[in-house]
Amino acid sequence: MKSNKLGYLYILITIILFSTYEVVSKTLTNRINPFQVNFLRFFIGGILLFIVILAKGDVSIKAKDLGKVAIIGIINVVFSMNLLQLSLTMPDSKASISAVIFSSNPIFVTIFAAIINRERVRFYKIIGLMFGVFGVVLIALNGNKFDILNMKSPLLALLSAVLYGLYTVLGGKVSSKIGSLKMNSYSFLLGSLALIPFLIFLKIPIISFDYSATFQILYLSLFVTGIAYLTYFLGLALTGASKGSLVFFLKPVLASIFSVIILGERITFNFVLGTILIILGITLVLYWNKIIPDNK
Repeated sequence: MKSNKLGYLYILITIILFSTYEVVSKTLTNRINPFQVNFLRFFIGGILLFIVILAKGDVSIKAKDLGKVAIIGIINVVFSMNLLQLSLTMPDSKASISAVIFSSNPIFVTIFAAIINRERVRFYKIIGLMFGVFGVVLIALNGNKFDILNMKSPLLALLSAVLYGLYTVLGGKVSSKIGSLKMNSYSFLLGSLALIPFLIFLKIPIISFDYSATFQILYLSLFVTGIAYLTYFLGLALTGASKGSLVFFLKPVLASIFSVIILGERITFNFVLGTILIILGITLVLYWNKIIPDNK
């Protein structure tokens, strides 16, 4: 019982830290390049996780697995997280909208699991996907007429969620072999290092930035990227994998609350309805079999 309570405490810490990501990142707009933010946070966060596996004496990895981890790291760090960071730098972008749209990624996990792992997509999952997609559309439009300029931020967040779904499926296959902590440690480090050529080509400083943003960078690196992933794995080990999905149920709600309190963002009816639909879609995708067991 004590281990279960401790596990839920770890998951709660993870949810709170993950829910602050978009809000804190939004405060960095026009102060530090989004590519630079991701390089710093994943490099520092990766080092923190590496110290953990080093302390456990579990750093060895085969060259074949290292190559797979590098690809996974590039998908996550170079593409998915940069797109999410860019969505927050768009004019009139809202941290709450980006957070909710990104939290729809379990829906895309289902799609990629069907394609890559040949998992059967049952009817209830299709219904869940439809709820999720409709919710994303409602939030993206947010009561406004379709305007490609206003849609840039939601579309970037959506593409980020799609790629994060791919990262989750591919990462799941590798982590089942080498362990989640090791997979993320190496993928964070290799993904961040893969960003360096882009930074050099775009003439973006690697380390030099507006040092008034040092607190936010350290927070995103050590807490959101390092400690949050560590508590996530510890929580999953004590409570079971299904409880980890709580992160994606509660993150939209907490992120919205933080956005209102810290950034003064306004919550619209479309946003609330869209969030409910996304959460309902994720519930159908993840929990239908537990609500109504499949007897076939």
